[in-house]
Amino acid sequence: MTLENPRIARDALIDVGGCRLSFSVIQGSETMIVLEVGGGADSSQWGSFPMYLAQETGATVVTYDRAGFGKSDLPDTPYDMVQEVDWGMQGLRQLGLDQDIILMGHSYGGWLIRLTASRYPEVVRGMVFIDPFSAEFVDLLGVAYLDNHPSCRKDLPFADQNPRDLTKNQRGGIRMVKDGLGPKVAIMRRTTIPSVPVRIITSGLPWWQTPEEDRAWRQAHEQMAALIPGAELVVAEESDHLIPEKQPDVIVEAVKDVIRLAQQQG
Repeated sequence: MTLENPRIARDALIDVGGCRLSFSVIQGSETMIVLEVGGGADSSQWGSFPMYLAQETGATVVTYDRAGFGKSDLPDTPYDMVQEVDWGMQGLRQLGLDQDIILMGHSYGGWLIRLTASRYPEVVRGMVFIDPFSAEFVDLLGVAYLDNHPSCRKDLPFADQNPRDLTKNQRGGIRMVKDGLGPKVAIMRRTTIPSVPVRIITSGLPWWQTPEEDRAWRQAHEQMAALIPGAELVVAEESDHLIPEKQPDVIVEAVKDVIRLAQQQG
C-alpha cells in the first residue's frame, strides 16, 4: 500500500447535542465513504488506510471517533447504540456529508453500520462489512458465552481500577460493554438493510481462541451474505481480523465494486 500525493484531511469537532464528536474528512467526489472503526478503538486505528482508500477511489472519505474514544467527548450518559448512530449521522449532517453514503464497518463497526442503514436507508448507497461482528455470530455462540469471552467481556479487566488511572478509550470501552450484549442484540434483531450493494469481507486466517469460534465466525458471515439482498461474501485469504492493515487491497476492490453497482442503480 503506497501513498502518492495524498489529499489533506480536514478535521472538525462537531457538537451533536449530547457530546462533541471528532471527524476527519478527506475531500473527494460526491460519493461518501464513512468508516466505522471496531469496538474499543478510535479512528487512529485505521492508520493510513483512509488516505489510501481516498486515493484509490477518488471518493470523499470520512472517519470519526465515537463518543468516549479518541478526540471525542466521553458522555456521562449510559451507552445507547441507537443514540450512537444518531449522533454520528447528526455530525455528518452538520458537515453536509449525509447523502450518497457508502458505509464501511470493521468488527463491531459492522454492527453499527447495519443499525445506521436501518435507521437512515434514504442516504445509504452501499455497504462494506469488514470481518463484522453480527447477531448471527451471537446466536451461534450465545450471549452468556460471549459476554464472558476475553474479546468482548462485559467485565473488562481494568474496570475496577480508579477511573483517574484509565485512559479515555478504556473508560469509553467500559461504558460501551457495561450492559453486555443482550440489549444490543435485541436492537439489532429489529434492523433491516436497504436494497443496496453489499460486500461482506471475512478473514481467511483463524484468529479466535478456538477452532469452534473461528467456524462460527465464518458461518455467521455466510449467513449474513445469504440473508441480505445484494450481498456477496469475499474472503481475505491472507489475513486474520486485521484486514485493513494486512489486505487493504481486498477492501478497496470491494468498495470499488459497491460504488460501481450503486452508480448503476442511480
